[in-house]
Amino acid sequence: MQPDELISNELARSLASFSFNINRTISIIINRRGKVFKVIIGDANEVEFEKLLGRFREAKSRLRGFRLFHTHLKDAVLSKNDLTTLIRERLDLIGVVEVAEEGYAGKIQLAHIVPLNGNSDKKWEIYSYNDAGRIDIDLNPLISETENKLQKSYTELGGDPDLEGVLLVGFHTSYRSEAEKSVEELKSLALSAGKKVLDTVIQVRRDIDPRYLIGKGKLKDVILQAEHIGAGTVIFDVELTPAQVNGIIKETTLNIIDKTELILEIFEKHAVTSEGNLQVRLAELKYCLPRLRGKGIEYSQLGGGIGTRGPGEKKIEYQRRAIRKQIDNLEKQIDNICFRRKNTREKRAATGIPVVSLLGYTNVGKSTLFNRLTKDSVKVQNKLFSTLSPTTRRIKLPSTRDILITDTVGFISGLPEELINAFRATLEEIGEADILLHVADAGDPAVEEKIESVDKIISSMGFEDIPKLIVFNKRDNTDQETIDFLENSYHTQVISALNKTNIQFIRELLDIEIQNIFQFPEEELNYQYSA
Repeated sequence: MQPDELISNELARSLASFSFNINRTISIIINRRGKVFKVIIGDANEVEFEKLLGRFREAKSRLRGFRLFHTHLKDAVLSKNDLTTLIRERLDLIGVVEVAEEGYAGKIQLAHIVPLNGNSDKKWEIYSYNDAGRIDIDLNPLISETENKLQKSYTELGGDPDLEGVLLVGFHTSYRSEAEKSVEELKSLALSAGKKVLDTVIQVRRDIDPRYLIGKGKLKDVILQAEHIGAGTVIFDVELTPAQVNGIIKETTLNIIDKTELILEIFEKHAVTSEGNLQVRLAELKYCLPRLRGKGIEYSQLGGGIGTRGPGEKKIEYQRRAIRKQIDNLEKQIDNICFRRKNTREKRAATGIPVVSLLGYTNVGKSTLFNRLTKDSVKVQNKLFSTLSPTTRRIKLPSTRDILITDTVGFISGLPEELINAFRATLEEIGEADILLHVADAGDPAVEEKIESVDKIISSMGFEDIPKLIVFNKRDNTDQETIDFLENSYHTQVISALNKTNIQFIRELLDIEIQNIFQFPEEELNYQYSA
């Protein structure tokens, strides 16, 4: 058969004849040289491509370099499973040959991938012919054109060959608007993790599917969409249960992660101190322990060699035992950190110097404000969770009074319990403060909801009785109407830590509040500021 010939009349007749004689489907895989690479007795859906051809690791703009034909004993219609296989395996082309009466080759139907085009949901193009001799498709130009369009489509979606392309799934049981808000935050998290968001899917479903979250049918659609656009990972905006992880990964070879796992990945990237690494490691192990059944040996990477088999034990149980042992060891190390921190805090308290903790939703500019107040150089990034370990510095207020100010890890709505528990050494710093300075992003449309989220987390940790001040940051990214509304509603000022606007207001505000709390024997402060 010629390299540019899709399937010859002779090969089509032979396939139909053999299939008729054994009364079974026959599948063949043909390479781009026109050679039959593999012959499989049975349905095309049973072909294990990874075993036959190896894992496909090419760029998302490339096709696999193989086409697949198989026989149908009753008709020549490509099934949904056939077309899904075309997309999933990035085949050059897929076709079906009808086995007609007496084993003759009948009609032929072919399909190739159609790259994403505007708002069209079309994923494949189907062609039908009465016999192989009537096929009028030029194979090589078709492959070249398809790959060029795949490259263009992937680039237009924001795909980057150096970054992992992902599809996000927003889910809610009541309101689409809530799912959309959640998936917007997930986009920011994905960016912080160094990923490129290629597409998003929103699903509103009254009942949570205990095995697939969004339902098996919708899950198949999501997986197909991800494979079509070239996404290697699907990220869910809720924490998947172990049963859901197990059920979903059985339906796809794509990487499946949830919001908690994404946050853990970000924490791992941003953990630069030994303390931060310990806490991230603990959170990872606590997260993966109940999910070993779902992801099995993949988690051996987290366990530092825990994938080896113990004598007389099942591997999965050995993994659990090894992880529990590591968790116990890490918790002891973190307990030691907590003890040292407690001693440090007691020494600070003995000096009588007031302590202020900066807190707020992640990425509101706490570290930038910390640097402005302390003239320090704490690392600042426009990414979520760029600060993991607390940093404390002494500053002098306008009254010449000294205070200690601490920069802390940012919060997020629905902060996973594993992270709250693992970062207890960090969060305990908040509880020892005399004043909590809550920093919010004035330019965030959801700023009031995020203020409420932070307040809930503070209350859940038992810190609601600590005096709290609020200040809005990012004035440079906020319109005047919003600035006026926030200043009047919250009786504060909107600042810009980046441009140093109203920084003096923060110093004077802290001075007044500390004087009110401690009643220091000093002359009255006469700062004037507009509320």
